Amino acid sequence: MDEGKKTIKPDKVGGFLDYLPPVMIARNKMLSTIEAVYQSFGFLPLDTPAVERLEVLTGNRSGFQMNLYRTVVASGLESISDAAKRQDMDLALRFDLTVPLSRVVAAYSDKLPKPFKRYQVGKVWRGERSQAGRYREFVQFDADIIGCRSVIADTEIIQIMHTVMTALGFENFLIRINNRKIFEALNEIIGLDDPEKREELIRIIDKRDKVGDEELKAELMREPDNQYDPAPNLSAEKAEKVMRFIAIQGSCDEILAQAESVVGSSKIGGEGVAELRRIADNLRSLAIPEANWKMDLSIARGLGYYTGPVFETVLTDLPEIGSVYSGGRFDGLTNRFISNSNIPGTGASVGVDRLFAAMEKLGKIQVVPSLTKVLVTVMDPSLCVECLRIANEVRAAGIPTELYLEEAPLKSQLAYALKQEIPLVVIMGSDENEKGQVSLKNMAARSQEALDKSVLVSRIKEVIK
Repeated sequence: MDEGKKTIKPDKVGGFLDYLPPVMIARNKMLSTIEAVYQSFGFLPLDTPAVERLEVLTGNRSGFQMNLYRTVVASGLESISDAAKRQDMDLALRFDLTVPLSRVVAAYSDKLPKPFKRYQVGKVWRGERSQAGRYREFVQFDADIIGCRSVIADTEIIQIMHTVMTALGFENFLIRINNRKIFEALNEIIGLDDPEKREELIRIIDKRDKVGDEELKAELMREPDNQYDPAPNLSAEKAEKVMRFIAIQGSCDEILAQAESVVGSSKIGGEGVAELRRIADNLRSLAIPEANWKMDLSIARGLGYYTGPVFETVLTDLPEIGSVYSGGRFDGLTNRFISNSNIPGTGASVGVDRLFAAMEKLGKIQVVPSLTKVLVTVMDPSLCVECLRIANEVRAAGIPTELYLEEAPLKSQLAYALKQEIPLVVIMGSDENEKGQVSLKNMAARSQEALDKSVLVSRIKEVIK
């Protein structure tokens, strides 16, 4: 650094996370487990840009309320504020992976199989207040089925959610299931006609676990602050009706029977209850334990594009962390690109960062500093090329192998192996090399043996198997 030049603090931005190698190794293992489940159900990989046009993300909806990260390109020494004035700022970072998926489906419908089953993992960004379990940048891992209207597709998504959670070692989790059609019927019954007020009611209910019933009811009754405020402004009687409805408890059959008694007179409400009954029957046929799923009439999902069954997964051992794996049906999301296309879709998304944090808290993560199995030391710089050849030979046998790259005493090289938890170390000095031998040191057993170079790989395989 130049003399007198001000240094910069290496601080990260609040709500954004760094993951160092030991944690990334564990995260990658988690992601590989999820990917293997998705592939076992026949899902195909997809990737999309981090940046999308603003109209793609918002659908040009005036009531869109999410805080997005907008992009500004500043040239040279131009200030960000000057660049912002010069540009339309019509680009933003994606807030989820579902909306970009709908764009892909609209753009490449002639090239994609029908139905289209895709999975995607990637970072998304939301300009929210950072707090425990909530980040501004986070990773989602989605699985979606496009082109199938049957509740069989919704059932398969729930089955995948259950399979992923059990594959990750969870037993105590609950997939809570509801249907947006039931909320549409409830809006009809209480006489809430304004589309933006309807969406706001759903957003308010979606916060129930965070704010509690008293604050939720107050929000339902709140008067608008201005002409643009979509506050539902319900009467005390109507707000109480909503509160009683979302508080319905009992067995699956009892909950659905009570829901039907309230919204069954509405065509869309009757459809919603019937779909949930079929999903419940399907899950029972698949022998998915009812300890891991239930009907819950308070589940709303805050995003406006959901149209049918919705799902949220919570950890019963760690309920305060919130939903870790959620989704639902989003028929017609492609309509913003192709008028009246009404292409059906359903899916779910793992909140990778939140679920990983939960796994850490519950002791389900094994952190290791390295994946290397063998370290080849360099005792004599003149033997560096031979050491390089040995490392390459071991690596070619499918064994992760490092060559120590700097000149250092053997003690320092062994200390490195110990710190990185590398189980085996190959040592070769001038005397060993002349005899065509190496020494293989087992760090855990604290033992060392002399071997001919010709049998080194086979011996390593025996030790690490």
